[in-house]
Amino acid sequence: MSPILAPFRKFRVRRRMGFLLLFFIAGIAIASCGPSVGQVRNLEAGEGEQIIILGDSIASGYGVPVERAFPAVLSDKLNVPILNRGVAGDTTAMGLKRLEADVLDENPWLVMVELGGNDYLRQVPIAEAEENLREMITRIQDEGAIAVILGVYADRIGGDYKRMFESLAKETRSYLIPDLLKGVVGNPKRRQDDVIHPNAAGHKFIADRVYTDLQPLLKRATIPESLAAIKMAE
Repeated sequence: MSPILAPFRKFRVRRRMGFLLLFFIAGIAIASCGPSVGQVRNLEAGEGEQIIILGDSIASGYGVPVERAFPAVLSDKLNVPILNRGVAGDTTAMGLKRLEADVLDENPWLVMVELGGNDYLRQVPIAEAEENLREMITRIQDEGAIAVILGVYADRIGGDYKRMFESLAKETRSYLIPDLLKGVVGNPKRRQDDVIHPNAAGHKFIADRVYTDLQPLLKRATIPESLAAIKMAE
């Protein structure tokens, strides 16, 4: 090889190695968020009849008409009913108490759990919140349903909760949609004046995100006949 071209070859090799390193790091980051779609528990069970959201004031649509809360908007996008079991102010402990009547008795196929924000605000020990969520998810899965964690953290709910949701998703083989409030809490156009709750635009933004993030799961899952009308993204 010409001595003149040698440095250029070294540059190309270094650049190629740099790209490989970036892909490797990205792969680790993605894997850390939870199990791969194919590893999600009950993915192919096809049991149950309902999609349910168990949550707090974010799910219940505090401050906006219920038809403009993200569960209703998401229901329209998916073209199937969604049971909204959001109760304003609920902690994970309160959600756990409601689990039997509000979720398990409704023959669920897929349950989205949107809880943890009030635990943070009330300074509930994170280990306690994690244990409550673990029990909820395990009981949902034991019924044959798919569990989806909606990771409630943003600017005001920090890294400890982010890591907890990611770890819990991997441990329980549940599907994680991370950072639910990203782009909402920090944007005055999508939140109410209390800086915590989404306004109608914020709920639409969340519904669009959840719809998009659910697609890999929905495309691999066995859909029960009761939800055959479910609409996938093209």
